[in-house]
Amino acid sequence: MNLRELCIKYKEIILYLIFGVLTTAVSWISYFAVMYGGRTVLSIPAGEVSGGRYLAVYTASQVISWIAAVLFAFVTNRKWVFTDADKDAPAARQLAVFASGRLLTLGLDFVITYVGTLALAAVLPDTVLGVNPSEIIAKLAAAIVVIVGNYVFSKLFVFSRKKTDKDTVKTENE
Repeated sequence: MNLRELCIKYKEIILYLIFGVLTTAVSWISYFAVMYGGRTVLSIPAGEVSGGRYLAVYTASQVISWIAAVLFAFVTNRKWVFTDADKDAPAARQLAVFASGRLLTLGLDFVITYVGTLALAAVLPDTVLGVNPSEIIAKLAAAIVVIVGNYVFSKLFVFSRKKTDKDTVKTENE
């Protein structure tokens, strides 16, 4: 099988990963823009990472970033990734299910990163070149679980294929 055939065979997964990288960029850009703007407006020094004002800006940044990423991912997934999905399904219903699934994987991300960091901290050095390797490894592991979980959830529950007469006949004959 040549490269072209592989790209055609795995087109959906390849597009999902490409738009996943772009979704991450949307998330990070919106997060840092809101953080920078909030810090500037409220005169919060760059080194300050606690206190009520910081927590308010941090929370707003996280929420806006999540909303921007979910909306971007939903539109791109609906239009370009899951092209065999039922196009007659109401977009509002799909978006609600999509966002619900993303909330579930947000929770998975939080738990895997937190627990993984704690577990790995017991066996890895505190820092390597000024970076906490436990946190990075845990975040990468969480990202893999989240990517797979989001794909499966989207494929099965959000962008499912429209049942055709051919599918119905095949199911009845089995």
